[in-house]
Parts: sequence; structure tokens; C-alpha cells
Amino acid sequence: MKSTLFSFVFSLLFFPVLSQGIKFEEGNFQQLVNLARQQNKLLMVEVYLNGCPHCAALAPVLQEKKVGEFFNPAFVSSKIEANSPISKELQLQKGITYPEFPLLFFFDANGQLIHQAAPAERPNRAEFITEVIKHGNEALTPTLRTSNYAARYAKGERGLEFLVNYGKYAKATKDITRQSQIGNDFAKLLTKPADMESANGFYIISRLINDFQNPLAKHFFANLPKYQKYNNAENPKAVKDAAEAIIYNTLYGPRTNSLKAAEVVAMREAMIKLGNPAKVVAPRTLLKELEAHFREKNTPAATARFNEYRKIATMDFLDYSYIVRLFNEKATENSYVPSLILWVNDGAKLFKTSNANHTKDKLADLYNDLSKAYLKTGKKAEGKKAAQEALTIAKAAKIDTKPYADQLAKCN
Repeated sequence: MKSTLFSFVFSLLFFPVLSQGIKFEEGNFQQLVNLARQQNKLLMVEVYLNGCPHCAALAPVLQEKKVGEFFNPAFVSSKIEANSPISKELQLQKGITYPEFPLLFFFDANGQLIHQAAPAERPNRAEFITEVIKHGNEALTPTLRTSNYAARYAKGERGLEFLVNYGKYAKATKDITRQSQIGNDFAKLLTKPADMESANGFYIISRLINDFQNPLAKHFFANLPKYQKYNNAENPKAVKDAAEAIIYNTLYGPRTNSLKAAEVVAMREAMIKLGNPAKVVAPRTLLKELEAHFREKNTPAATARFNEYRKIATMDFLDYSYIVRLFNEKATENSYVPSLILWVNDGAKLFKTSNANHTKDKLADLYNDLSKAYLKTGKKAEGKKAAQEALTIAKAAKIDTKPYADQLAKCN
């Protein structure tokens, strides 16, 4: 009797999990691909994040009998945690990132990504089941796969739902150029403040806009208080995170080498308005500001910006070493040289107090760069003195002295 009761309880607890819902396989990515090929199926990989409420909501849906009956005959399935080793392997091999959670990735028999989906929570279980199965059907239908979105986009498709899905696919596959194009398309569709400030508008801004100059981004930064309602218990910094993501993607996105100095300054000021201390923000934008000033042939502005930065930043020797070299290489005229002399002196003082013997070659380089700056302004005597100092340091450090000897020769 005891054995019978145990068997009954065991079947209630475990049999539904084993016989219903999606059957999840384990293994590395290539093993899963091989298994799918052997069974003449596609591979579906669910990526979830520990602590993600949306992932937790999806988990029981994937164990529904109806979902299993659809997926198991057509797919080999696996589920991986976003921070797990197999997840990192997947990202590295396929060159993908995760724009949100949970995500479903579908691969063909050769391991090529053919479809991506982010199941949205639905008000009831039946609708949630339908939502998940819909994504599986799309993966099985070549014309509906996200890998076919480029062709649909080329033919002129610009519906909002299509653009949202394509935007997430472009983000996952790191196609930043297409992301920017889709962002411009969103701006053409969402032109009214009410639409831009809606829940859907904020979703698009926070997840799919990657340029500070996009009209949606401009409206967002100009009306941040109106978006504070989207901060919640799940993400109390949702608005701040969205703003900083747009700024970061702009600084290091497709326009990184053509940004205007005024635009970089505006992004720095926007980050401060978000509540970040100026001392914390400054290092994030400094090099981009300097590069922009150099592109605009505005060496005085670049010099002034770095001198302002020095007043609030905690500098170290290597910072000065890098900046001195940058100005010598990028400046379009010589007005920066008087400031550079001060930078070299301050850098040298930091070197002496840091006991960084392993960077003596950098100290030699610092004086060599000082010599080059002096020569730019015709001060050969000062240049020769700096070059001699560089050579002396190089000899003491037992490093190749040729670059320093060559510079000294130029000063004669």
C-alpha cells in the first residue's frame, strides 16, 4: 500500500513535467545543433535571466501540454541562463546580444540564426500559449522569420509592429546601422507628444532608439519629467537607464567619428541633469569632446576643455601621458603648447610620487613629446633639454634609446 501511494504521488509531481510541455535538452551549442540535425528539426534556445519576472511568467507556459505538442515534434529545445558559460559561448559564436528577456532564438541545421522572438506576457494563460505558439509558427515559416525582415524592409514594409520586431532583431545581431535607420522610421510614425510619451513610445525609446539626434530622443530628453511614471519597482531607474543607453550608443555608434563638439557637450550636460555628478560624467565624454574639437580644427576649445577637466578629475600619470601624445598628434595649431608644458610637469610629479618604475618608458615618452611640442614653436633649446631628459631616462630604464636619440638629433 505504501509503495502504491508513493508511486501515485510521484506521478502527480513529476509525470506532467516529463510528459507535457517542451522537452528541454542539455549540451553546448554545437551538440544541440547536431542533435537537431540528426532529428531533422530546428533548434530553439530560450534565454532567460535569473530574477526576471517576465522569464518566470513564461516558464510555466512552456510546460503547457499544448505548447509541448507543438514544439517537440518540430524543434530540439534548450534553455540557458543569460550569464551561464553556454550563454557566453552562444553570444561569442553567433555574434549576438540580448536586447531583453526572455528571448527565443531559432537556428537551422547549420547553426545559423533564422528567427528571434520575445514572447510578450498576455492577460490569461490561453492567450499566452497562443503567443508562444505563434512565434514557433513564424520560425517554421521562411517568409515570417526575422532573417527575412531585411527583404521585407527593402520592399517598403514599415508597420509599427514589424519595425519593433526588426529593431529588436537588429539590436540582437548588433546591426547598429540598421538600428539607426529603423529609429528614423519610428520617428516618422510617432510624431505626436501623446504617442511619444505613451507606454509604447517609451518602450521604443528605451529599447530601440540609439541616437541622441533622433526626434524621439530629442523629445525624450526635453521632457524627462513626463517619463518618470515609467520608473517602477522592477526597474526604478528605467528612465535614467534609457537616457544613458541612448547617449552611450551615440558616443560609440555609427556617428562616433563625425560627432560635433556641441553635441557631445549636450550629452555630457544631459547626463548631469540625470543626477550623475559632473566628476563622474566628465571622463565618459572627455575623449569624444577632444576628438570633436580636433575635427573642427578648434585646438583652443580642446585645450580649454582639458584644463577644465583637470580641475575636477582625479588624474594619474598615464592620463597625462596619453593626453600629451593626443594633442601633439591631433592639434591643428600650436596654441596648446603652453598648457602642454604644465601637463607634462604635473604628469612628471605624479610619476615620481607613484613609484611606477615599470612605466619609465612612458616617462621617457612624456619628455620626448614635450621636446616635440617645443620644436613646433621653434624653441630648440627647450626642446633639446627635454629630449636629453628623455634619453637619460631611457638609458636608465635600459630600453631602446633610438627614438629618443633621434629626437635629440632633431634639436641640434
